[in-house]
Amino acid sequence: MAGRLLLPMSFSPSVPIEPPSPAIHWRLAWGVVALQGSLQMGWIIYRAYQPVLLSGHGFASLLVPFALVPGFLGLLIEPISGAFSDRWAFKARGRLMPITVSVLVAASVFLTIAGTVQGGMAMGNLLLPGLMLVWMTAVQATSSPGLALLNEAVSLKRLPTVAALLVLTQGVIGAFAGGLAQEALQLGPTFTLLLGATILALGLAVLRSAPTPHPDTPLSAQEPAPSPPLGRCALLLALALAIGALGQVLLELLPRVQTLAAAAPNLSAQTPVVLLSSALAAPFAGKLVTRWGHRGALLRVIPSLSVSLALTLLLPSAGIPPLLPLLGFLHSLLFTALTALGLSTLPHAWSGLGAGLVLGGSGLAGSLSLLHFGPGGTLPAGPVFVVLAGCGGLALAGCVLLPQGLQRDSDVSITP
Repeated sequence: MAGRLLLPMSFSPSVPIEPPSPAIHWRLAWGVVALQGSLQMGWIIYRAYQPVLLSGHGFASLLVPFALVPGFLGLLIEPISGAFSDRWAFKARGRLMPITVSVLVAASVFLTIAGTVQGGMAMGNLLLPGLMLVWMTAVQATSSPGLALLNEAVSLKRLPTVAALLVLTQGVIGAFAGGLAQEALQLGPTFTLLLGATILALGLAVLRSAPTPHPDTPLSAQEPAPSPPLGRCALLLALALAIGALGQVLLELLPRVQTLAAAAPNLSAQTPVVLLSSALAAPFAGKLVTRWGHRGALLRVIPSLSVSLALTLLLPSAGIPPLLPLLGFLHSLLFTALTALGLSTLPHAWSGLGAGLVLGGSGLAGSLSLLHFGPGGTLPAGPVFVVLAGCGGLALAGCVLLPQGLQRDSDVSITP
């Protein structure tokens, strides 16, 4: 009827009003992605030159311990640095202060090692292992505070969208990591380490150029956060360790299985294909994780990936190449959901600790895999099956036991 006022159904008292999702602070989100990408590039340079520098300066006996150190050190440093940054989150400079200090220390160590190698200083040679430990500590102290900044750039509802950007960037860099390491070795240590220091500084500069959203409440009104829930922390760490082990099976152990390596030596190139497929699938993976929820996505992808990996171990080598894009897609889903879960499982005031537990647990899986299976050579399929079944079951149990992630007020629907 003309002139009659029609009210939208969304204003009915019985129908909840879904508020629009807060906008993503894209400059800050891309700043975090740039920082994490620069740290990944730093690790590629470090791993390329660690055996060269240690062997060349009389520390060949430290090659195996230093290959294992990152995972065990990260288990300690990354949660502590994340929790420390949580205490700084509501101060004037926020998490940027510890991030800045850590990146500058890491860049300075690269410069110091480059000067030592170029100048041939005897005292510098003796200090080389200590400098390497300082570099690893500084980079790991940067990772979790930097990742926690995503909680200031995006609401929990849209967190998988930005987490997918990280998976995309890290997948592309990881796919070309072997070629980048070879190029780094061709350039020589001095120039490459100077380049690495520059890359770290550029990543920090991009992050610091982004405007950081201020907390909703005044700084003076903030109260100290209560202690983190220890039960959730333990479950999150165990879940990250199990998922990290699944990633190790996919990217490191599967290409080394005897039957596959003997029948098709070119399968050693499957890791770059999987990572590139993961990067290409990341935008779609972000949408699916948003639709299913962080934990719901993991409950779907963990059994799917476990079955796909078991099938890959059973198939003849000719049937494996068509499975690689599927494995890449599942990898993208897995780590997009894990990143989002790590930033949403603990209370918002402890998101840095959550990021540190996820990074520390998944990093520890790499060192444990290296400790048990060694750095190279072929492997029998049996032990890989055992790791796959055990870690797949542990990851699935962790998802079932882990409570739903917490929500911020801005993410909750309003019912009048």
